[in-house]
Amino acid sequence: MEEPSGVGHGSWRTRVRAGWLSVVLAIACVGLFVVTLGVCMGRSARPGGVLVESFLGLDSCNATLEDLGALSMGRVWVDGEWWRVATTGLLHGSWLHLVLNVWSLWNVGVWAEAAWGRWRTFGLFVVSAIAGALASMAWAGAPMVVGASAGVLGIAGALLVGRLGGRGRTAEILRPISPVVLGTSLVLLFAVGFVVPVIAQAGHVGGFLAGVAATWSGLQRGWMRWATAAVFVFAFAELADISRRPDARSRYHVSVGLRHIQREEPAEALAAFERALEIEPGYPPLANEVAYALALAGRDLERAEELVDVALAAEPDNVNYLDTKGWIACRAGDPVAGLELLRQATAGSSASDDVIQEHLETCTTVAVDPGS
Repeated sequence: MEEPSGVGHGSWRTRVRAGWLSVVLAIACVGLFVVTLGVCMGRSARPGGVLVESFLGLDSCNATLEDLGALSMGRVWVDGEWWRVATTGLLHGSWLHLVLNVWSLWNVGVWAEAAWGRWRTFGLFVVSAIAGALASMAWAGAPMVVGASAGVLGIAGALLVGRLGGRGRTAEILRPISPVVLGTSLVLLFAVGFVVPVIAQAGHVGGFLAGVAATWSGLQRGWMRWATAAVFVFAFAELADISRRPDARSRYHVSVGLRHIQREEPAEALAAFERALEIEPGYPPLANEVAYALALAGRDLERAEELVDVALAAEPDNVNYLDTKGWIACRAGDPVAGLELLRQATAGSSASDDVIQEHLETCTTVAVDPGS
């Protein structure tokens, strides 16, 4: 895509002034990521490792991201912290994640600001980002979601609708955009989302559809504008209602259970986990996840062992399942059996696994000094 006339051919100051809102949002995203990284490194015993990890992922910084406003599903559903749906869109999980979103925001944002102005573009970003967060909650695919991509895709969807159906000044400004190139880019992006597990695909779809619907509604005239706006508001409200309690999704109950464990509410946690297992009985990854959560909390270890045995029956050489069973044994006061299983997990791991190594070291300490 070429940039709007008077922007792409001017100085960098001219381009920044034309895309002022996009620059502000980008600076906010970068600033919050630097704060996230700094706080996480300050909390970590291995700050250098966190810095290296930050290029591709910040898995060890989930607590820091939560503190700064990430969309932690359990905290929304159990603690009622709904404000997180509005803050998570400015947080990111890696340098790669940040750079891709900031670059995409600049590319679509400058066009939207030229066509509709800064405040409407800001409204598109906010509504799309919130819709993406709610869609992620309704799908309940991951315990935590961060990133500006839902807001960016909402703006991209708005540009596509504006390019195909815009009139007057909007049509004139957006004419240089190739709908084929933009549409193909979006199709490829969504295709990648279906094969890369860490991408919050539901959030992408929710943000994109919100941008498309809001812009299409704005293109209508007379009573049709009011009718389509009413349908949009109704759909948004329905999405919010579904996201409040997606009871049919096992991941919803797992997230709720994990949060109850953090709150030291074992009875509520176990009830949530059992509900998840009712929805997907005998599913090995879910059985292992519930068993591991119970082991970490030191609760219902007999039930935890039953569950991990279900997982191991399906995949007896799975190192994560062996690690869970070994950790359960250590927590249950049998470090000898636990060490044997953890060593099997270590031997079967293709690369060094910090979690398994930590379990092995802790269990070794208990075996040497049972009173520790």
